[in-house]
Amino acid sequence: MPSISFVRLYLHSKQRLLGFSVLLFLLSGCASQAPVTPPLDWESHQASLQQLSQYQAKGRLGYRGTQRFGANLLWRTVPQADHLLLTNFLGKTLLKLDATPVSATLISHDGKTYQGTNASRLIQQLTDINLPVEQMRDWLIGLPTAADTYQLNGDNRVAYLAKQIDQQLWQLDYNEYDNSVTPALPTRMILSQGDVRITLVINEWLITAKQP
Repeated sequence: MPSISFVRLYLHSKQRLLGFSVLLFLLSGCASQAPVTPPLDWESHQASLQQLSQYQAKGRLGYRGTQRFGANLLWRTVPQADHLLLTNFLGKTLLKLDATPVSATLISHDGKTYQGTNASRLIQQLTDINLPVEQMRDWLIGLPTAADTYQLNGDNRVAYLAKQIDQQLWQLDYNEYDNSVTPALPTRMILSQGDVRITLVINEWLITAKQP
């Protein structure tokens, strides 16, 4: 039968070995952590956004104004053209818009086609939905093009912007960004003007950079 002193020595050795193993585990965990990188400066982030020539956003849109509804959102931008598709949760088209700087074509929920020169005005006249389409191609990716004012968050990305359009003050709050894409792009925004409140939630971004 082992002596009491031998048992104590054995237990003490086991405790020291366990403590040493825990210390090694903690040190190895600290060593494997990626260094914290400082946030990208605004000028570099802005330049990266300006290089985006083609992109697509899929998500949801919630509209509250003279009418209230929710819809699936598909927005696609290519050089000199934008495409907007709103569908209900069964996949039925609510609104389909193709717009260029000089023309707009809208297909309504009943399949009728309408044309005009101003996309925002065409949508409002036919559907009573107020949406600044011409500004959205840049605002959607967090680029405050033509904004009267804007503010940055702690990561040097746009947190808020505002612009007066046809005597209407539009304000856009950026609540969340997706850091898994480069450059980081917004995933949750609230666009408001008077009694109109539009919530935009982007679940998927597909981006293509400008070719040199």
